Amino acid sequence: MNRSQRRSRPGRGLNDSAAIAAQCAQRLFDLRRHSGETQKQLAKRVRMTESMISRLERGDHVPSLATLCRIADGFGRRLEIVFHEHEHVHADGTRHSHAHSHDDPEHQHEHDE
Repeated sequence: MNRSQRRSRPGRGLNDSAAIAAQCAQRLFDLRRHSGETQKQLAKRVRMTESMISRLERGDHVPSLATLCRIADGFGRRLEIVFHEHEHVHADGTRHSHAHSHDDPEHQHEHDE
């Protein structure tokens, strides 16, 4: 299965690994660009290969927690993992999130399965 097929497979949830890799890729690219470093310079500084930095920036590799920690440390950032509550948008455009049970009678909106 090629990369485009993996990314477009139906039935993936909110935590699709390809989507997470893409978010990490964009964030890493932005951090590196802001630092003014080349991929090679960053790789040396965080003790990774240049090819791994390239793969991460393209979203071709889902980084491990250890890799994320190494990158965060390299940029002097704290890695934060957030489990968001359920979020939805009402017909009037307002958006909110809340914890809830799917058995909650007040819970009257559709979910992607």
